[in-house]
Amino acid sequence: MESRPPEGRWRGRAPGRVNLIGEHVDYMGGVVLPAAVDRHTEVTGTAASEWAVRSNIQGGLAYVRAVGEELGAAPQSVDVTSEVPPAAGISSSAALLVAVAAGLRPEMDGKLAALACQRAEQRATGVQVGVMDQFASALGRRGHALLLDCTTLEYQAVPFPDELAIAVIDSGEHRSLAATPYNERRREAESGDPKRRRHVDSEIARVHAFVSALHSRDFDELGRLLKQSHESLRDDFEVSTPIVDALVEKAWASAGCYGARIMGAGFGGSVLALVEHAHTKAFAASIGRPVLFCVTADGAYVAPRHQGPPRTHGEASEFVGL
Repeated sequence: MESRPPEGRWRGRAPGRVNLIGEHVDYMGGVVLPAAVDRHTEVTGTAASEWAVRSNIQGGLAYVRAVGEELGAAPQSVDVTSEVPPAAGISSSAALLVAVAAGLRPEMDGKLAALACQRAEQRATGVQVGVMDQFASALGRRGHALLLDCTTLEYQAVPFPDELAIAVIDSGEHRSLAATPYNERRREAESGDPKRRRHVDSEIARVHAFVSALHSRDFDELGRLLKQSHESLRDDFEVSTPIVDALVEKAWASAGCYGARIMGAGFGGSVLALVEHAHTKAFAASIGRPVLFCVTADGAYVAPRHQGPPRTHGEASEFVGL
């Protein structure tokens, strides 16, 4: 059934996300702990004779058309501006999809919007992606992480401490998942391979322990769990690389860093670290790679009345590159 997008020119905005912990468990029905972050994609659009996209980042047309068609919208001409870097591990694709959904259907329930965006990404890419990224972009909460059960789709906001900066480190090792053993790892996990299942089961336990450590503000425990997560992803799920391992170990040794791990599908990509705000500049200098420092943000479908109090450690993220 075709829906009517807003008359005239419409606008939408949605954040990127990080996954604090819970890697390669979403498609296994596990629990994950993403957070929306303060880098956004903004879109404006108007009715057109066919789908069209103008963007500072290539490749968006398939995503925009897919989410528009998923929502039953007529063709639109869409302008996209984004501060969510592609291939940086903070889900530029989910930010784009959710921004378009929020512009076309601002009244939609956030969970239903996230599911529509998941289906749209599957349609656009042919990859059976999980729903974590879209949920975080739609329903993340400023000052919080989002504990999501990928089986029931139940979720809750978990307070995230102001004292910690979320660092996303570019390893410089980029890849297309189609050219990696990603699908093979997923099949092995789904078929019950003991080594892959050991990672999945232990990672799910770490998510719950991480949430407990957030509630008790035990930053050292957060770091220990991140380190264990990386070791499991490296040794049991085998999705890390020597370059990423070296970068993670450099982060572990840096002053002010509580912990770090490979983030995302693996085989290169990005490293996530939790760093004391007072040490961010020194941390970036010690790493020797571009670092994106983020704070948490509201999702596109979170009403302004749900915003928390002003943050004490700055509103904007900081990008440090060498």
